[in-house]
Amino acid sequence: MLVGGVVDRLWLTGVVSTASAQEGRATAPPKPMTPAEMQAEIERLKTLVPSYSHPMQDVAINWASLWFAAQKKNWPLARYFYNEARSHIAWTVRINPNDKVNGEIVDLKSIYDAIDTSSLTMVKDAIEKQNSTQFVAAYKTMLESCYSCHKAAGKPMIRPQIPTASILTIVNLDPNATWPD
Repeated sequence: MLVGGVVDRLWLTGVVSTASAQEGRATAPPKPMTPAEMQAEIERLKTLVPSYSHPMQDVAINWASLWFAAQKKNWPLARYFYNEARSHIAWTVRINPNDKVNGEIVDLKSIYDAIDTSSLTMVKDAIEKQNSTQFVAAYKTMLESCYSCHKAAGKPMIRPQIPTASILTIVNLDPNATWPD
């Protein structure tokens, strides 16, 4: 272990060269791309971007888990699930800030910005205050905001609701849990 640590430090300082240099692989920076090559690379990268459904599945899992953490009054865990859900909503908007619905452009970024400073903030405040009554009201308001966005994005069939069963059965929601240590 000690030898590995020393080699690692030597590699970081440049005393020990990388395996690619030892194997004769090129270490020079890549040549600049032409505009046509750059456009082709942009088009290729666009094919790697997930659809909205991928990050929104993460939102659904985290938002449902948030509900159950708050019901158990595990406020640190609720804060964690809130932050994860908010991050994944923002990711969804970064994937494509504008969507087309029936030929019309829908500005999802503006919708998100409005929700982020209203409904999402209400949920965060309830978590910070550890106020269960305020949390339930804010959570329901946020679900209504979610549905408004779904409708604007042409997906009115996606109707969020108060979750009825915990999705993450592997996570202990009990704030007083002692195992595992």
